[in-house]
Amino acid sequence: MREAKDIDFEKHVVATYYLDTDLDLRKAAEALAGEQSTGTWIRVGFETDDLIEKYSAKVLEAKDKIVKIAFPHGNFGPVVPMLLTTVAGNLFEMKDFKNIKLLDLEFPESYVKNFKGPKFGIKGTKKVLGVKERPLIGCIVKPCVGLEPKQFAEACYQAAVGGVDFIKDDELIANPQYSPIEERVTETMEALDRANEEKGEKTLFATNVTDEVDKIMENADVALEHGANCLMLNFITAGFSALRMLCEDPSVNVPVHCHRDMFAAFTRSEYHGIHTRIVSKLARLCGGDQVHAGAIHGKLYEDLDVVMESVRVLREDFYHITPALPVSSGGQHPGKVPENVKHLGEDALILAGGGIFGHRDGATAGAKAMRQALDATLQGISLLEYAEEHAELKAAIEQWGILKS
Repeated sequence: MREAKDIDFEKHVVATYYLDTDLDLRKAAEALAGEQSTGTWIRVGFETDDLIEKYSAKVLEAKDKIVKIAFPHGNFGPVVPMLLTTVAGNLFEMKDFKNIKLLDLEFPESYVKNFKGPKFGIKGTKKVLGVKERPLIGCIVKPCVGLEPKQFAEACYQAAVGGVDFIKDDELIANPQYSPIEERVTETMEALDRANEEKGEKTLFATNVTDEVDKIMENADVALEHGANCLMLNFITAGFSALRMLCEDPSVNVPVHCHRDMFAAFTRSEYHGIHTRIVSKLARLCGGDQVHAGAIHGKLYEDLDVVMESVRVLREDFYHITPALPVSSGGQHPGKVPENVKHLGEDALILAGGGIFGHRDGATAGAKAMRQALDATLQGISLLEYAEEHAELKAAIEQWGILKS
């Protein structure tokens, strides 16, 4: 087995795993490396020493259930489906591994150079909106499904005129018969034009174009032709390569919002599956401009450390890849805005669904309450004090309270 010092890391992607097995950990790691590169359970005729030297994965570390393996990226190329097949493929089926979790992937510049990354990211999204030194406030239209285009547009108007910067389709609506993209976008953008004129600010609307792969670009074209200023993809169910196709298409000249529904099916276990940071890292690599990172003290399973790991990989230096905008979504309301700002800073998008549309005085009041909570936080004023002169925030606090860490 070659030593790490002998490996050209520019030619390898390094994967880190948690591996629980009754086998000797080093031998188990070598079996994993072989299974996912040149090896099989028995030596075969074509398995020459030269072939193994050039194409085999190499074990770099095997200690305390943590395994690091270097995979030659020439084996799979800049193709995310084949990357995942290599680093997260048959290894989950091996009966000698009781639990295995892919914890991280480290990419050399020679690999990342093949990807374009986000066109807009943090700075581009804020520039489109004319927003500078503050987080963005957004909402998800509720009810999730069933609203016809005119009803949907009215819901968007009510939230937009209250001050949200961003509105998205729920992940459960894309191009259904009761609300085709063409009609929904047309009605919604007209409603947002009215709201924007009234409030003197701009609002993005992320239209969900998720579909069978051969229909995604068709949906995107229809949305853009009818004035869509942001697109959305359910990128786990559609696939990373579908996300890359959408983001890298020259005709897509608006930000792409990435919703990660179904991700927890393989990320939730602490000991088995794939870590959320990899989902976030690959979404950014494939071009996602805005990526769901979890909820700051919200309704999702992830604790704060896991959420902040996703935030980190979305914003950290990554060669030429533009930082993506982290999205905090899931059980958010005005009383949670200070905690969001505390942990995320100004480069984030805070989304509320029920926390806006569930406000007892309606969606416009809910949107105003979110903005008031943000204004108070940025000015260093407590929400309770600010609420004395802002009825919408006061009502929200009475309804949901204030989160205190």
